[in-house]
Amino acid sequence: MVGPNEAAPSLAGEIEAMIAERGLAPGARLPAERALAGELGVSRSRLREAIQQLVSRGVVVSRRGGGTYVCEPGAAFPFERALQPLGALIRTDSGYWRDVMEIRKSLETDAAYYAALRADAADRARLRAALEAVSGPGADDPAAQAQADAAFHMAIAGASHNAVLRQVMAGLFELMRVSIAESLKQLFRLPRTAEELERQHRRIVEAILAREPDKARAAAAGHLAFVEDCLGRIDEAAARDRRAATARHVILQEEAGS
Repeated sequence: MVGPNEAAPSLAGEIEAMIAERGLAPGARLPAERALAGELGVSRSRLREAIQQLVSRGVVVSRRGGGTYVCEPGAAFPFERALQPLGALIRTDSGYWRDVMEIRKSLETDAAYYAALRADAADRARLRAALEAVSGPGADDPAAQAQADAAFHMAIAGASHNAVLRQVMAGLFELMRVSIAESLKQLFRLPRTAEELERQHRRIVEAILAREPDKARAAAAGHLAFVEDCLGRIDEAAARDRRAATARHVILQEEAGS
């Protein structure tokens, strides 16, 4: 129960913990306002304030006259729809991943930094669960791995307790998932990549849980630099193969004409 003088952010954290403890999936409805206020021992006005905190972070969505529901990642943010056409670019433009990496480096390193400063008990539980989930599928199921990977980075963004950062990354969720899926198709061609990615994810979470913001930021930056370097090398190898194929084609044409 939350004490009468505690701030709404603490109450919001308790509601998040309740969602995690009860295993409420995206789309699940929270208890009615009167019942939830009674359960938590707070006034309905303070409960509404805490719910609004969670709405601003994309954890829940309130429907007028219809209750409050656990969000799908990115579901509460209409501007996500404006980004959906960019997913096609990732699949068709071989260099578009570089644009996505640039924005991910800007957002995710700061998310890790602030998560290390601000993560509460509910955030820490979610981060451990997200780490376990992202350590599972690996190269055997790249689609599931991409979903878990994007959700892992969203859990870090949520733990930053920065509403704007959380909203921006929620809007980018599907774009990130598609980008990660396309990247993993390439990365898993390299030996032991899945194991290295798992180690990197673990280092990020360990730094956040240890409340070491500089280490968390460095671990996130190192992870993204590793991905960027691997994809760059794969691109270079593919370009060499294309040049070699073109050269062979030219030679064969010259030989056929002589």
